[in-house]
Amino acid sequence: MSLILLGILNSQAAAAGGAEAYDLLETQVLTSSASSVTFTGLGSYTDYKHLQIRATLRDAYPSAGLPYSAGINAFFNGNNTGYARHRLVGNGSSVTSANISSYSVIDIDCGMPNDGAYPSGEFGGVVIDILDFSDTNKNTTLRALGGGAVTHQPEIVLTSGLWDNTSAVTSITLGSSLHQFKATSRFSLYGVR
Repeated sequence: MSLILLGILNSQAAAAGGAEAYDLLETQVLTSSASSVTFTGLGSYTDYKHLQIRATLRDAYPSAGLPYSAGINAFFNGNNTGYARHRLVGNGSSVTSANISSYSVIDIDCGMPNDGAYPSGEFGGVVIDILDFSDTNKNTTLRALGGGAVTHQPEIVLTSGLWDNTSAVTSITLGSSLHQFKATSRFSLYGVR
């Protein structure tokens, strides 16, 4: 599974044909554990049609018991209302799906391993596309593909999310759904033309 995820992340590194081009705008690498990461000032990137976040992450949760992995809670512009999400999860032996509407965040399940249950080198990965982030004529949507080859719970997850609001996205906050992002977790923001 780790080779599959690495291939997905690498395939995003260059333009995927057509007129699309990916420009690295910002990177945050945590030097200590943090409950959230926020990218602000996104209104200055209106030369781009979409934004993309690529992250490799691990949760600092110290327990070796359940839950083995965590996800990301995402919200825009400091607003904690009006979100919905659908997800499809595969773990090698089964496929499940779920949805949430009228929620306070977009819950992105990405197989982020917790610190107490996994060897130190195991990280989860996720690519999050924020589509038409500055368009004020429609609601904001995102899609995410993430997962990890974690020992106890390998999975790959496809998530779609909606913010039922037509405001331009000026910030995005990503928080761990379990505890805190561990130091060395990396978040890179790209602009997509």
